[in-house]
Parts: sequence; structure tokens; C-alpha cells
Amino acid sequence: MPPEQRQVYVQVVEGLLQHGLKGQISPRLRERLRQAGVDLDRPLLPLYPVPLWARCLEIVIEEVYPGMPKVEGYARLARAHVEGYGATLLGRAVMGVMRVLGPRRVVQRMPEVLRGTDNYTEVTLVERGPAHFELHFNSSLKGPGYVEALLEALLAAGGAKAPCVTKLYDDGERTEYALTWIQEP
Repeated sequence: MPPEQRQVYVQVVEGLLQHGLKGQISPRLRERLRQAGVDLDRPLLPLYPVPLWARCLEIVIEEVYPGMPKVEGYARLARAHVEGYGATLLGRAVMGVMRVLGPRRVVQRMPEVLRGTDNYTEVTLVERGPAHFELHFNSSLKGPGYVEALLEALLAAGGAKAPCVTKLYDDGERTEYALTWIQEP
């Protein structure tokens, strides 16, 4: 799918901006987001173009985590995003199921869960061991550390002990990540 046709679904935007950052949206941040194309004073749109959403993430990093290294800002943003997504109607259902499944089955469902966030993501899963998987994405996100922290937060929500996500490959078009955690006896 051409990049200009790639869009994220409203629950992604709602999860972060209305729930994950609750109490942290300053008037200045609200105005900057509105100027970028996301008006929090109106009902959210069903879809947002990926370049617009990426710009919104940059704005949030600048406003909510000023002066912080980008990697740490994006990691904090990703953790807030997972928490916020869990507060949406769809997210509550997904996170409730994840808590029951355990980390292994959470990872096995990640391709399906991630496919439900936008109109373009395709993820393949490769099992390397009982607590070691690889996720191969058909896309690349510019926010340093964002995907790693997001996936770690999802693993933690599924009960993974010491989850660790490492980027293995990124050519700007596709990415691969290793997901590991400590296997419980």
C-alpha cells in the first residue's frame, strides 16, 4: 500500500490522546495538535493519515517530555499509549484477554492485534524458542525506541517477566524485532 494511503484507526489516536495522556494535554499541546490536524475539541475522525499521526507523536514528545532524549521520550509515550489503549472500549476487551492468555499466547496473537490498529500493518511471527519470538513488520516507524517499548508493555500486560524487545533490522520499509522474556518454571 502506498505510504499516502496508510492510515491509523481512531482507537489508536483515542488511546493515546484521550486516555494515555490524560491530564497532560496542555493548552499549547492541544493547539499544536489542532494545527497539525487532530482537533481534540471535536469528535475524533475514524482514520488519520500515518504522516499526520507521526507528526502528532513528535509534537507530544516535544511538549510532554521536553529536554528528554528522544529514545526515552518515545519509550514513555509507548507505555502511556498501551495504558491508554487499555482504557478504550476495544482496548479494555483486548487487554482483559491478554492478562488471561500469558506471554506466549499474547505474542501469538500480536499479528492480529497489530493488524487492528491501522489499514496497512502486516506482521509475521517466527518462533525461536519458548520465550523467544521474532516479529517481522511490513513497515518502519521513525520514533526511536517506540515500538520496542510498546511491545514490551504488551508483553508485560500478558504477564511476561522481564520482557525485552530488540530491533534486529530496519531498512526504512520493513522492520524485525526479537521478543524475549524470562520463562517461568
